[in-house]
Amino acid sequence: MNIKDIIENYHYEKLNSSHDLTIFSCGVKDLDDFLKDDALNYQERNLSVTYLAMYGGEIIGYVSLLADTIAYEKIKNDASIRLREYPAVKIGRFAVSKKYSGQHFGQELLDNTCKQINKISLKIGVSFITVDAYCNACGFYSKSKFKSINVHNPKKVKRIAERNSKKTILMFKKIEKI
Repeated sequence: MNIKDIIENYHYEKLNSSHDLTIFSCGVKDLDDFLKDDALNYQERNLSVTYLAMYGGEIIGYVSLLADTIAYEKIKNDASIRLREYPAVKIGRFAVSKKYSGQHFGQELLDNTCKQINKISLKIGVSFITVDAYCNACGFYSKSKFKSINVHNPKKVKRIAERNSKKTILMFKKIEKI
């Protein structure tokens, strides 16, 4: 497997019923179950849209996107003007196949997703990207300049994650930071 070749040649496909999702696994049951059991239904109901990162017919990861807003109180220092709420695109679910874990594909896919959202922001009003990150993924999102709301101490985040692995923390990134 040539990592450079994969990064240069993967592409996104919008999820449809012809995709074989059975062999995909990121190792997180909740994320695997969402893709296999709920993503297409959510898409059909206009709740989110899921894009599969594909390479050579194989799913290397996926991202589900949906509309969101973020309140001024949560982002005071990052708002250029004061509004009650700001338009955002939420990364609802994000996962990379276990096969590609630890090879920086997650960072590549996240960066590419942020760039695509930035392009959307040139056509419609989008000020922020949001994500409800699992506590054990906060460091991953922080590397891409996402800020957490209310919980800024990494040790506290780790303690929260140890108590409840499904606990999430709202994180955000300004579009202009992309």
